Amino acid sequence: MTRRRKAREIALQTLYAVELSGEESEKVLRENAARRKSEGEPVRYARELIDKVTEERDRLDSMVEASLKNWKLDRLAVIDLIILRIALAELIYFKSTPKNVIINEAIEIAHKFSSKKAGKFVNGILDKISAEVR
Repeated sequence: MTRRRKAREIALQTLYAVELSGEESEKVLRENAARRKSEGEPVRYARELIDKVTEERDRLDSMVEASLKNWKLDRLAVIDLIILRIALAELIYFKSTPKNVIINEAIEIAHKFSSKKAGKFVNGILDKISAEVR
């Protein structure tokens, strides 16, 4: 597993736990990193992703909702929404990572943490939005 993949997974697990528990993200991040025996670059990058998703949550959610057909944001699985938020944050604010890498990573993470159908859903949303933001 690459360091960036590990960072994305740590960010996902942290944001998911924060969403469900309301706990402080830094505390949850430290716990997740310790449980995964991660330090250094993956934890730093995860923190950057978490911070950007937290800061820009309303904007990211608006972009996702605008791309949904006959769906509302609150009908999405929480894990799928967080995967989309992370990928969109990377697409918009982390320009050094190629668009295709970000989308492919989001699909793989959706397959691992959600479902096979989630990968197709994530791909469709990100493909549509990525054309607008990059």
